[in-house]
Amino acid sequence: MVLAFFFVLALVFHFSSPNIPDPDSFYHIKHAQIYLTEGLTFSDFPWTQYSAIKTNASDIWYGFHILLIPFSIFEGTLGIKLAGVVLTFFALVSLWSVFRRHDIKWPVFWPIFIFISAPNIMNRFLMMRPHLLSLTLTIMFFSCLIHEAYQERLTVNTMSIRSYAHGMMIFVISILISWVHISLVWIPLLVFGVVFLLKRIIEKIWIWREGLILLAGTAVGWLLRPNPIGSLKLAYIQVVQLILEKQNDFSLLFGRELFPLAPQTLFQNFLAFMLLWLSAIVVMFVLAKKHPDILKNVRMLSAGILSLVFFALTIFVARRAHDFWVPFGAIFIAAVFSMVMAQAKLRPMVMGIVGLISFFLLIYTPWRNSISLEERAIAPDKFKEAALWLKENSQPGEIVFNVRWSDFPMLFFWNDKNYYIGGMDPIFQYAYDPKLYWKFHYLSADEVTKYTCPAPACTKEMLEDTYTVLKNDFKAKYVFLEKQRNPLIYYYLESTPEYYQKKIDTISEAVYQIK
Repeated sequence: MVLAFFFVLALVFHFSSPNIPDPDSFYHIKHAQIYLTEGLTFSDFPWTQYSAIKTNASDIWYGFHILLIPFSIFEGTLGIKLAGVVLTFFALVSLWSVFRRHDIKWPVFWPIFIFISAPNIMNRFLMMRPHLLSLTLTIMFFSCLIHEAYQERLTVNTMSIRSYAHGMMIFVISILISWVHISLVWIPLLVFGVVFLLKRIIEKIWIWREGLILLAGTAVGWLLRPNPIGSLKLAYIQVVQLILEKQNDFSLLFGRELFPLAPQTLFQNFLAFMLLWLSAIVVMFVLAKKHPDILKNVRMLSAGILSLVFFALTIFVARRAHDFWVPFGAIFIAAVFSMVMAQAKLRPMVMGIVGLISFFLLIYTPWRNSISLEERAIAPDKFKEAALWLKENSQPGEIVFNVRWSDFPMLFFWNDKNYYIGGMDPIFQYAYDPKLYWKFHYLSADEVTKYTCPAPACTKEMLEDTYTVLKNDFKAKYVFLEKQRNPLIYYYLESTPEYYQKKIDTISEAVYQIK
């Protein structure tokens, strides 16, 4: 019954709108299709010509794309929808099993609570991206670490069947996390570090063996890809180099999720959850005055500390960290809630508060999500007309200068005959060639038209003719742009027919051939 409920819940929300919550879904399903046609060992990626993804010839989301292969056979965006349903269903069921495993009160309620905790979180649960799978596997890994049954120790040469099973589970989960999304392997390492310290301080035990299993599984998952060295380089670029470049005074064209969460968004979308989370922290310390042993609960403390760490990352580093702040925060809240439920005097009040907040979220979050799907999500046929025109009227391998990096997934989905400037995070374009990136940057930001510049701070002498840059530096044959997002570039292309010939002009986008 519970499984059916979760499946219907995922089905209803994914098919409540024909739109796709996130543009990256188009890229992921298409890459899976590439593996289907070219083979599982295919590692080249020439579709982003001026990107480190091309030069390193690897796929940091390799395992995720392999898992998507069965869904890539469907026409249009149906495969994206079906894969999204399966991902959401798997996440809800896995969270439910974790809460059941640790004897949390109302285990069915908490996965739903996480799902409706904030519009941002619901939106992430509905995205067909590897992040949800990585999150789910990380929570499962955390559950294995803190599960008391795993601490059974017999003799040096003997291990209980249950302990062995838990060790194998940690190994398999570690493989999957690394195999699915190599850039997020630092998260289970962080989780292990927190649990390791708490178990040493509170329980006086060392969990070195679990750490070795984690490292071994991570290494195996990393090696289970066609070009592991290339993927490691890309992971370094996406995590380490990205952080270093964000410290500079100038700003690259990062996606919004790579910027800290704005205070307005925090209070508008996360206030209800944050109040409950902060209340749980206060309640824990209040209870600890009468029952000091509460502060020896490794499960509760580790979830609380990890939620604080990810909250800080959300506020000060990148908003995408709220994907982990909320689930770990919910585990902490649920642990405190289970303790309070054991006390008859506090039970009615706590149930009332949790029920009231949940009722509000049950109405507010889906409402906000429906607005987001209507106004911000991607239409299933976005760029289809222009992309198919290019596919039918150009030569294989001709380069399209996509003015916005975020347009790449949809263009690639409909047309893999052509190559593009870049796609995914712009840090990959920057890592390929900083000067070439800045020439792209100013055009993409709609800050220049006739001239562009190869540096973050430019003088008049440094300006270069845009037509020459497009033709010689990028070797582009076509220019693709969204007219509303780049009105100045659109006007420039329209006003210089001696350089650019308009080939297609729809309501939202246009394609020009470079003469």
